Amino acid sequence: MDNFNLKKKSNRKKLFFKKNNILSKFGENLLCSKLNFIKTNPINIIQFGDSFNLNESNKKILIFNNFEEFLTNRTICDAFLSNFGLQIYLATENHILDLVHNSLNNNSLLCFNLITQNSFVTLKKMFYEIDENLFQGSYRRFGPFHDIQNTIEKLNNYNFKETVVSTENFELNYNSLKKMRNDFKEFGISNYYNDKIKFKKDFYIKTNQVFEKIIKKNSYFPIELEIATFTTWK
Repeated sequence: MDNFNLKKKSNRKKLFFKKNNILSKFGENLLCSKLNFIKTNPINIIQFGDSFNLNESNKKILIFNNFEEFLTNRTICDAFLSNFGLQIYLATENHILDLVHNSLNNNSLLCFNLITQNSFVTLKKMFYEIDENLFQGSYRRFGPFHDIQNTIEKLNNYNFKETVVSTENFELNYNSLKKMRNDFKEFGISNYYNDKIKFKKDFYIKTNQVFEKIIKKNSYFPIELEIATFTTWK
């Protein structure tokens, strides 16, 4: 089980995160489309992580920003929704799905988005090659990313049923490394692992060189994203 610096994540979110960033809006639309498709009508709803607009006036919505708030204010709901809010917790908290399951009424819904392992392919490859060249080994510089089948197995282990997963792929193209780094901050994407990474100025120099080389060849640097939306029931 991986360890993450959740205090760092919270502090960076306060400083940089923008609620209406393109990734969050994309995920929000996926969740809303799933709720509309299955025609469920939950009244008491928990939103875990970032809140988003359901366009519903007759709902009672509780928003928990993190795991600690969720533990402190345990309640029962008809739907538990999360737009990337479980990304880190599913990699670090063994029992969070048990807690989510216990917070749901019978025949209630869990619906959430995760960024999968099929994301950031070009960037992961670039960092891996630079790390191997400079450090003779690679570091985990962002994540975690999730395997769909592994997540389904976790849901099964905690007695969720009728799990359905859909995936959507999109690509962001950048011609500026600064713009890409700023967007990552707004998305809430960073390195939250507790791994100690050696600092080398050469890493940043090499990253800029490789980035510019790819831009020169392709006119842009691609950031691939695969979003998995999980819908499952208690």
